[in-house]
Amino acid sequence: MNKLRKSFLYFFLAITFLSVDACRKKYNPTAEDMTEYGWILYKSKDYLNSNTWFQDGATKDAEWKDAYNGLGWSYAKLMVLDSSISNFIIGLDKPDDEWNIVDIQSEILAGLTFAYNAKGDDGRTLQYGRAFLDSTVKPLAPGWVFTHDSLLNYLDVRVVMASSYFAKGKFDSTILQISVILDSLGSKVSMSPVTDTSLEGRKRMAAQIDSLQDYLRNK
Repeated sequence: MNKLRKSFLYFFLAITFLSVDACRKKYNPTAEDMTEYGWILYKSKDYLNSNTWFQDGATKDAEWKDAYNGLGWSYAKLMVLDSSISNFIIGLDKPDDEWNIVDIQSEILAGLTFAYNAKGDDGRTLQYGRAFLDSTVKPLAPGWVFTHDSLLNYLDVRVVMASSYFAKGKFDSTILQISVILDSLGSKVSMSPVTDTSLEGRKRMAAQIDSLQDYLRNK
């Protein structure tokens, strides 16, 4: 009797494993699945492999906006800035997923702001930075935070905009961005915006931008 029960158990387990294996073979991951796994790798700082998964997602569904978002951010981390920018720009024109609560368009605009800043293109940095602010600054709404890196937020966008305004000699706009950053940080930093636009004042303004960038980068 025990031998019979054991034989039946082995047979049942074998059938179960075969059924599970068959289900696995039938499952076909979607572009969303591939992109979500890409973001898991991105968060673990495995940017090269995350990039591969984002590429797979875009290949699976050429209209999946978040795949291009992921490609833009992962290429930026790999310092392949031209590819980062080109994928962000492709993503801008892709349709939003009505079921996705993440504001991917704003993430792409922020990514373009950072990528162009890294390339030293102040004009495009400000173009996309202003577009980012237009899409995210709303009354009573919390400030933007990057979904896949909570340490990166709207203040980082503003500080690179301040840097680009400074580089273009638009010191009033520089002061405005710095003022917003300092107001948002409140008591976390003990400094006031430099408003002196003389040669000596501009030196202190540049030092203040560098100091804020360091603070935000290491917060």
